This record gives sequence, structure tokens and C-alpha cells, in this order.
Amino acid sequence: MNIPTMLLNKLYSIRQLILNPEKSILSAEIELNRHHPVFEGHFPGNPILPGVCTVQIIKELLEEAFHKPLMLKRARNIKYLGFVNPDSVSVLNFAIALIQAENNMIGCSANITARETVVCSFKGEFGNY
Repeated sequence: MNIPTMLLNKLYSIRQLILNPEKSILSAEIELNRHHPVFEGHFPGNPILPGVCTVQIIKELLEEAFHKPLMLKRARNIKYLGFVNPDSVSVLNFAIALIQAENNMIGCSANITARETVVCSFKGEFGNY
């Protein structure tokens, strides 16, 4: 699969993206760009990955895997369980379980880990624009 080197305005690059349709699992490894402007404002002197960016990365990984534009339709549950400071953690792993959803939507349950610690969990659905 030909994966673009940077997404979300160059906030990160995809190091690995694997879709296993038989097991309905998408796994990905991304590397954060510590020099992205988002970290200058969130927060000065103590950079933290904004939670909304984590949800956007899930959406973009699904778009890459399914080769189509998607839109978040429903966020059922989002839990931020830890901070992601790109000075100490630059690689995040996404484990996304794909769930059968209504109306041709892609349902998913995702765990995002940094150094084997879950920093975010997400359940929701994405669909066409």
C-alpha cells in the first residue's frame, strides 16, 4: 500500500498501517512531528497532543485503509487516560477494532497506546460526507 508520508497538516507520519479484514482489525503506528505548530500553543513550554487530534488521526487512518473520505458521525465514548508529550513520546500505536454499523457506516473501538500505556480509548462511527 502506498502511504502518504504526512497527514493532518504534517502533524504525524504513518510508519505502519495494517488492515486485517478477516479479523476486522486495523493497526497503525504513527510518529508525531514534534516541530508542528500545534505544540507551540498546546501548551507553551509543555507540549501536549490535543485530544481532538487523536480522534482526527483515527479518522485519517480509517480513510487510508478504506480509500475514501469519511466524517465522524457519532462519538459514543472517548476517554483520555494520559498525556502525550512529543518530547518524551513520539510514537503512538493505534489498535482499531472494526464493528458492524448501520447505514453503511464504519463503527470502531480504538485504543491508542504510547509505550504500551493506553492514553486514549474511543468508540464511534464514521460515514460518508
